[in-house]
Amino acid sequence: MKQDWIFNTLLLMLLPSLVISFAANSIILGALSVISIFQISRSTAKTYLRKYLYFVSFFLAVLLGLFLDVLSGTDFDSRQIIKRAAFILMPFIILHAKKHYQRLAVQIFIYFLSSLSFILILIGFVRSVINKNKVLYGNWDSKTTEAFYQQDMIINWGELSYKRLFLFLDMHPSYYAFFSATAILILLFTNCLRIKNPIKWLLVTLHAIMIVLLSSKAGLASLFIILISAFFLNKDLSYKLMGTVVILILIISIMSIPSTQLRLKRAYASLTSKNTELQSSSSSERMILWGSLKDFSAQELLTGVGIQSSRSKINLLTGIDKNMHNQYLQVLVNSGVAGCILLISFLLLPLAYNRSLFTKMFIAVLLLNLMIENMLDRAWGVVFVSFFYALFIFGDLNFSNEKSLKIEN
Repeated sequence: MKQDWIFNTLLLMLLPSLVISFAANSIILGALSVISIFQISRSTAKTYLRKYLYFVSFFLAVLLGLFLDVLSGTDFDSRQIIKRAAFILMPFIILHAKKHYQRLAVQIFIYFLSSLSFILILIGFVRSVINKNKVLYGNWDSKTTEAFYQQDMIINWGELSYKRLFLFLDMHPSYYAFFSATAILILLFTNCLRIKNPIKWLLVTLHAIMIVLLSSKAGLASLFIILISAFFLNKDLSYKLMGTVVILILIISIMSIPSTQLRLKRAYASLTSKNTELQSSSSSERMILWGSLKDFSAQELLTGVGIQSSRSKINLLTGIDKNMHNQYLQVLVNSGVAGCILLISFLLLPLAYNRSLFTKMFIAVLLLNLMIENMLDRAWGVVFVSFFYALFIFGDLNFSNEKSLKIEN
């Protein structure tokens, strides 16, 4: 049927469109939702009602925050609901999708992200050779940039920093690093891609290089966790020795790439500095934002103050007009303890239905990333997380992989 062809085609485009265009992704998500909702039978809806109510638990925390806004006299912000629409729509999409297309959607995501990463790195490398002796401002402030270019470099590593890599792409490095980490998880811990082992490890290496160049702190931590788990959960000593070599190579690479090394040094300096000179860095801003928690009363933290109200108060306390850059703290000030319980319930929900190693690793990496980014408040995270969580809870894919702990030679 033509309708099925349209649905399947749009499903395969859903995650790739998320990386390229929010507008296109919203249109695709809306079209998929309309088709799937009208195809869901009453008996199917009744069967999955309990799962669905559990699935929307985080969305309920958002509604609670909006309700507190109204109680405090703040206008009801419908945009907070619209930008999290995937949390209420994605289960219908996955329920309607056939198993073959669920698997194919995951495969398309891996191939698309791998191709895009390769192109971005290749273009960045070409620019790094062409612009070897040029001072290009992009990733850092002028003072740091000039100090960086005083080094005698074979190539212009600045062209391989995250803002230069994303010169033609509107993408936040932390989210892209999370996508890359998920790609590595799929490659190492599932059988979703039936490819030869050398090709698999080439793709793993490609995404690892991308994470290192992006120098996302959560991305790098996720990469270490994934590789340590992949090698050291195996009882075979040879794999542990191989893992030790891989981890050492990764550490040496991080410390040898000037753009990555500089960003990590700045983050460390920001965290350990007691003066205000480095407060413009993202790490310093996070410490200031998190520190504002002490200025909320116990009553406010217990009940929450609302989404808009909390942002206004944080801005007033810190002078920084940003969210908390920590999903747990953000939900705490937005919706109180009840909101946090709903958030944790949502995050751990897949374990009740799918206990594969991949599922556990995905949740672990997500929990880590939520410590420094409000990933469930922006379209990149909302669509991506809801897609995989819907697969875990409503999908037909078996993510178990008996060979996941036996990394093939």
